[in-house]
Amino acid sequence: MDRLIRGISENKQVRYFAVDATDVVKKAAEIHKLSVTNAVLMGRMLIATLLMSADLKSEKNVITLKLDGDGPNGKIIVTGRKNGHVKSYMSNPKNEIPLNSKTKTIDIKAAIGDGTLTVIKDLGLKNPYVGQVELKYKTVAEDLTYYFVKSEQIPSSVGLGVLIDTDGSVKKAGGFLIQLLPNTDEEVIAKIEENLAKFPNFTDMLDIGYTIDKLTENFILKDLNPQLKLSSEVYYKCDCSKKKFLNGIKLLPKNELEKAIEDSETLKAECHFCNAEYEYDKNDVQKILSEMKHEI
Repeated sequence: MDRLIRGISENKQVRYFAVDATDVVKKAAEIHKLSVTNAVLMGRMLIATLLMSADLKSEKNVITLKLDGDGPNGKIIVTGRKNGHVKSYMSNPKNEIPLNSKTKTIDIKAAIGDGTLTVIKDLGLKNPYVGQVELKYKTVAEDLTYYFVKSEQIPSSVGLGVLIDTDGSVKKAGGFLIQLLPNTDEEVIAKIEENLAKFPNFTDMLDIGYTIDKLTENFILKDLNPQLKLSSEVYYKCDCSKKKFLNGIKLLPKNELEKAIEDSETLKAECHFCNAEYEYDKNDVQKILSEMKHEI
């Protein structure tokens, strides 16, 4: 089962988050029938959202990451909650692009294009917090690092990875988020920089058997004695339901609802996050109309 951990260094100067999100990304790839490029791209967005959702204060809080680029692979929206549930949508999920001609690797930058990365935090207040940065790096991880510094003034390091198997399927997926707390000593900063410079690829290390705990202890925060504060499971899970989609059906013009009843037409609604389809027959529509009249 996928797992996320959160903790702090022994000297209380650095906090960290790390996640193994392999099954989450596999499920997203299956639901949305993602191309190889998009499995990597959406995977990075899912991992980032899981890491950030672990810092929410309440189960009712929601965080949404939106990648709005003009590249051929479309826009991405990912929503996460503190309970470890995450879901995603992509406007052009099946599109594949050629490998980078020079590096012969998946060309994420070409897939994303120019645009913005937006972070929306619904914390139960009157208005949600919204932060947005230009996609300067087009890697998601570096753009999110830039976001933390510019919008939240938190020096951070973000690592996001999706390892693709020889058959094009998702083999491993995971990442980390390291953040400096106020008044962090210079030698601590230097140590983290040294550790990250020597750190191997995150998903390669998962693939050979390292856990996220060991990756944090032995590599990312080596010699800083990380103290584990939270360990929880994470899932790709949509919270849609037939009842929730009723609100959308109610927005249809009254004459369309009446015609649906007259023609005994079944109305359908599809969830973009999980592809679940809900049907509303004549009796459902009649009930909707009755409720609308009662509200009037």
